[in-house]
Amino acid sequence: MPTTSLTHDLNHNHTLLVGIGNNGRGDDGLGWSLIDKLEKSGLYRGDTIFRYQLQVEDAEVISHYKTVIFVDACRTLLEDGFDVQICKPALSFAFSTHEIPPESILHLCQDLYRKSPQALLLLIEGKDWSLNMGLSKEGSANFDKAWNYLNTEFL
Repeated sequence: MPTTSLTHDLNHNHTLLVGIGNNGRGDDGLGWSLIDKLEKSGLYRGDTIFRYQLQVEDAEVISHYKTVIFVDACRTLLEDGFDVQICKPALSFAFSTHEIPPESILHLCQDLYRKSPQALLLLIEGKDWSLNMGLSKEGSANFDKAWNYLNTEFL
C-alpha cells in the first residue's frame, strides 16, 4: 500500500485532478486513462484536466482549488505498481521549461497567487513508452491497482 493515505474526503468541487501524459505513447497515457475513467464513472464530483506536460500557466489554474492531485505515469519500479506521495512546493526549474514538475507549479502558485493548495502526486508504474495507443499488460495491471485504491479510499 502507498505510504501516504488519502485520509479525508477529497471528492468535492474544491479538488482538481490533473492527468499528465500522452495516450499516444503507450503507458505515458496512464494519467489520462485514470482521469478518463473517473469522468465516465460519474463517481467523482471534483474537476479534472488533461495535460501533456505542466506549464507555468498551471500555477494559476491550481490556485483556485484547495486540493490538487497530479496523476502521472512513471518509469520507476514501485512496490505496489503505484504510489501516492505528498507533493510540496519547491523551486526546481531545469535548463529547459519543456517539462515543469508539480513541485515547481506549487511553488509558482504560492509565489504568484499567494495560494497553497494541498497537493498529492499519484504515480502509476508503466513499462511501454512506444508510439502506440493503449496500455501495456503491466501498465494496465498497475492502473487497476491504482483505480481500486482510489475507489476504496477516495470515491
